[in-house]
Amino acid sequence: MKPQYGSSLVLIVGLFAMAILGYWLDILILTWMMAIFGVLALLAVTRKKLYIDMDSGEIQAKVGLAKPETHIPIESIQKFELYTVSNNLVKTNAMLNLYYLDRNGQEQSILVAQGFTTSVIQSIINEIEEILENDTTKR
Repeated sequence: MKPQYGSSLVLIVGLFAMAILGYWLDILILTWMMAIFGVLALLAVTRKKLYIDMDSGEIQAKVGLAKPETHIPIESIQKFELYTVSNNLVKTNAMLNLYYLDRNGQEQSILVAQGFTTSVIQSIINEIEEILENDTTKR
């Protein structure tokens, strides 16, 4: 699947812009903090992955720096949730969460995709459903 960098790119550029502003205003603590946060955000975005492995029947997902990679059996998927955040009637963020049952039978969720518009997230949902439906028709 094609990675979505839209909202993450805005965040990273904003952090580095604040670092440059701090350097220009000679505020070293602002410069260093924003530069460090920018590098950490860049690392988190480059390590994010979503891989659907139909041979082993699982989805491999990695989000962020601290969380380990999650292997989700396709049979344990419960639902997808499209969640939007609005600020003063303007949609500012759209997120796609995947709910699944872990080995203990408890419901867990993981962030699959994030973007500005619901149409981008809907296309990701359609792509995931198409991959999963194509495999079930083969079996």
